[in-house]
Amino acid sequence: MGAKTDQIFGRGKQRWGTITGKKKTKNNSFGTDRDLRRALVRKSRARMASWIGVALLLSVSAGACGSSGSSTTSVVPATGKVAGEGYGYWLQRWWQTAFSTSGPRNPCETLTANGQTIGFLTPATPGTTTASYTCSEPTGRPLYVAEPMSECSTFSNVEGSDHGTFGTSDQQLMQCARARFKNSGIQLSATVDGHAVDVGKLLAATGVYPVQAVGGNLLGFPSGSGRSAVYGHGLLLTGLAKGTHVIHSVGSAETQAFDMTFTVHVQ
Repeated sequence: MGAKTDQIFGRGKQRWGTITGKKKTKNNSFGTDRDLRRALVRKSRARMASWIGVALLLSVSAGACGSSGSSTTSVVPATGKVAGEGYGYWLQRWWQTAFSTSGPRNPCETLTANGQTIGFLTPATPGTTTASYTCSEPTGRPLYVAEPMSECSTFSNVEGSDHGTFGTSDQQLMQCARARFKNSGIQLSATVDGHAVDVGKLLAATGVYPVQAVGGNLLGFPSGSGRSAVYGHGLLLTGLAKGTHVIHSVGSAETQAFDMTFTVHVQ
């Protein structure tokens, strides 16, 4: 639903949240250099972005925003897991699906891990800076909400390499993702049903993982096999009661501002 594409959750290496490289990249928002426009679509050789953070479990009243029932919505802590997997795993899945997707994403996707289905909320187009989406989920289904992040891979295109001045060893790709995120100067705040979430404590990193890029993928890379690493935010939620829940994230990366809202109807 109405997403204004810049780069933050997408490519340029900007996705829903992180700019990579030292130069300023236009269209950076929810994503990263490839993040800000891929999470998140392309712009500069070294830029990208995506989002989240919390060390202590934060309980949010399920009664907020019209929710009913006595259960609470919980933000999974930094060391917590959903379907047996932590934040780093879900950052990885976001990028693997971005490489393997050739059209706009369903902002209300589902993914399966270890036999459990997870609601996977993400901007429809990499590079989106402002958008509002509405999703419907069954009671009891955990959610992962994409937030600003940065990514580096072994791929290259006409704009240059996806790893900037870094090499392509596993260690260099991980260092590249971290450096891009930190150089972006991301400022992020998020609320769940009006309750603030300390996203700064939910930063996560992946190891290096395999990716398979399809032709016409959202990130603008040629088809083929490669490797990738990510550093950034994401939000895992459990215990959503029946009713309406609102997840709102706002922030900036260098000169770009972003504002993303997911309204979730739990039935």
